[in-house]
Amino acid sequence: MTLPFFSHLPCWLLADTAGSWTSRELDWPDTVAGGLLLVFGSLAVLAWVIWLYRRDTQELPLGWRLLLAGLRISALGGLLIIALNPQDRTQRTAFRPSRAIVLIDTSLSMRHPASEMTKGATTGESRTAAIQNWLKSSPFLSTLQREHEVSIFSFDTALNGPVAVLPYRDPDAEKPAASSSPATPALDWIETLQPQGTETRLGEALGEVIRQSAGRTLSGIVVVTDGGQNAGVDPITAHDRAIAAKARLIAVGVGSVEQPLNVQIADIQSPTDVQLGDSFDLTGYVQAQGLAGRDVKVELLAAQDGQNEAPLAISTQNLTLPDDGLAAELKFNIQPVGEGGWKYTLRVQPTTAVSEFNQQDNEQTVSVRVFDRPTRVLLFAGGPMRDYQFVRNLLYRHKSIDVDVLLQTAAVGSSQESDNLLAQFPATREQLYEYDVIIAFDPDWRQIPAESILQLSDWVDQEGGGLVLVAGDVFTVQLASAADQASPQQLQLSPLKDLYPVVLNSYLAEMRFDNSSSQPWPIEFTPEGQRAEFLQLTDDPLTSLARWKEFAGFYRCYPTSGAKAGATVLARFSDPRSQNEYGFPVLLAEQFFGQGRTLYLGSAEVWRLRAVSDADYDRFWIKTIREVGQGRTKRGTRRGVLLPESRKLLLGQTARLRARLLDAQFQPLAMNEVRLEVIDPAGKPMLPSPRLRPDPSRPGEYVGDFRVSQAGVYRLELPVPESNEQITDELVVALPKLEDQDVRQNVAMLTDLVRDTGGEVLTLETATARLPELLQSRGELFTIDERLQSLWDRGWVMYLLVGLLAAEWLTRKLLKLA
Repeated sequence: MTLPFFSHLPCWLLADTAGSWTSRELDWPDTVAGGLLLVFGSLAVLAWVIWLYRRDTQELPLGWRLLLAGLRISALGGLLIIALNPQDRTQRTAFRPSRAIVLIDTSLSMRHPASEMTKGATTGESRTAAIQNWLKSSPFLSTLQREHEVSIFSFDTALNGPVAVLPYRDPDAEKPAASSSPATPALDWIETLQPQGTETRLGEALGEVIRQSAGRTLSGIVVVTDGGQNAGVDPITAHDRAIAAKARLIAVGVGSVEQPLNVQIADIQSPTDVQLGDSFDLTGYVQAQGLAGRDVKVELLAAQDGQNEAPLAISTQNLTLPDDGLAAELKFNIQPVGEGGWKYTLRVQPTTAVSEFNQQDNEQTVSVRVFDRPTRVLLFAGGPMRDYQFVRNLLYRHKSIDVDVLLQTAAVGSSQESDNLLAQFPATREQLYEYDVIIAFDPDWRQIPAESILQLSDWVDQEGGGLVLVAGDVFTVQLASAADQASPQQLQLSPLKDLYPVVLNSYLAEMRFDNSSSQPWPIEFTPEGQRAEFLQLTDDPLTSLARWKEFAGFYRCYPTSGAKAGATVLARFSDPRSQNEYGFPVLLAEQFFGQGRTLYLGSAEVWRLRAVSDADYDRFWIKTIREVGQGRTKRGTRRGVLLPESRKLLLGQTARLRARLLDAQFQPLAMNEVRLEVIDPAGKPMLPSPRLRPDPSRPGEYVGDFRVSQAGVYRLELPVPESNEQITDELVVALPKLEDQDVRQNVAMLTDLVRDTGGEVLTLETATARLPELLQSRGELFTIDERLQSLWDRGWVMYLLVGLLAAEWLTRKLLKLA
């Protein structure tokens, strides 16, 4: 143990061999004053001992006098030697090698060509392949190993590695035998550097490498990338950290610096579920770079699931490409020809040969389920108004719709054109859950029990039901008034009021449409209403708007006090006399309510549209029913629904799912877990199968997730427990667009990255020769303490000191000096 204010002082070298030596040391005061104090203090103690024994032994013979003084001085000398802590230190010299780091980009942009495509070429070596060939064929790694320990990292959305550490090889050391392992281990560069990252976070990855590796022996960091930074912190942050850490940055750029030529299907949109017999629109967006003004051909191909036949081209459109970066919209109207799952593919090809840098994005596929299950509709009316009668007759004749009727004013024994004539509103969940859509024509809600109204709210919220609420002159006024009054009826009707996407005005004085309302007022569509597909009277939005302008309009509209938060106003009534502090009354509005949808129609005069065309009237109601009933038609089973958070995902994202399940009594299912089967795009089941766990806050609901690792269509299959039913759905996984927005090598960013760090921007061709010159060795020698042995820490030393002191004490006793 070293005493305070003392340091090891080597006194003499005992042995010296190659690379190690042993020296003997004493703990000596750190300062000159401390050393002088120790010397003079020791001499003073010695003088005091001599004086003391000369005084005490004057009458004794000289021999006894010398013996006693010698014993005391020997004991004190031994203590002084212990205080100086004599010890033997064995040390050796070691070499700490210089370090070099290679950081390689593995984001998806590295799958693009490494150089500009030549005319007529259909493919080219990717940037990753160019790097892999460089690493395999170039001697630069083995050259670096002669002066450095080389660590190889990869990065994309995060830093990965080191994926390999190549040890320092001393060129002066004895050459290894033929059977020894090679200097550079054989790495699977194809697997190690596979492009997979959906983002390029160069700034974050480089900053983390500097944080982990900065030090005196770090020679430099080589960044092999195309410079496509598109997420995370700015690389300038890592540049500043490199300067602070005195780390040299060297960039090896890959990829062409010229703007490549490319055309792609940027997006494709279509409904996911379609009734057989109904047509639908598939919308595609075409985007290009460097091809503005060129003509391309866009093909629509169709293939039915389970068929081994090649997709069949069913439609073609020609398009002149807009300016770079702008998307051109194309619409295809499709009439399904069969039930089941269908894959529709949009494919774009230039009409003249073009050397595109990426042909993988020239097509995109969407899945559509065509079902032939009739839509079950309940018409619920407070009286036989005209719209009710026309809609009843229309739905009764429609082959893909089953309609039941509940007319509150119907006499016992009367008949109505319907599949079933109800005498009362469905009283149980089993009865209510039979329906997909309910159209309420100004009914008297006060006659409906409170429990049935709660079940109706749950049917929309939890079961995806579609509810159309048509206002009228009789019972809507009573509903608005009762909902605003503190009464038992207010409690009964409160859940119903929440289903309305608008706030009903309870003041009858606001209804300025008495018999003097002799003029029709045209519909004022909002921008959202003009874009709503179900409101299109023709296949073309422009001609559809013109057709609506042929319609004279409505005479009346129920007054409202604005729309609710989250609701979408589609149209307003235009009579200037109806305007109040909330603006013109809402004529059409919709809202999502849980998993279902509600649509408000402020006038029961849609029958007037028949004056323009019976077909327009029929189209309006059929498409409205399809629109609000989407939540039910996607279910596939009455006892459950699978609710993906999103049906369109990017590669690498997490698919989050929610399932709502009922038991045989249509009550929330109670189980510890349910099993979900996931079929990946390659047709293989995911193992292990994801499990959905109960949501504690929502009975009957189960949640889970899994990560999508392949681009394509994932099929989901959820067997309903205690039944033979199965819920199916699909997720479409696409490659992210971030890595395709600008595929040119960002030379400016790479230049800024290495500025003032002592590095350069290189190419793969120049890097082999230049890197060893830039990465100078920063290896260093350092000393290692192998052994430290104290010389006084022995048992015999203690016995010697005790013996000296005991001999002195016994001699003094015998001589009668103490």
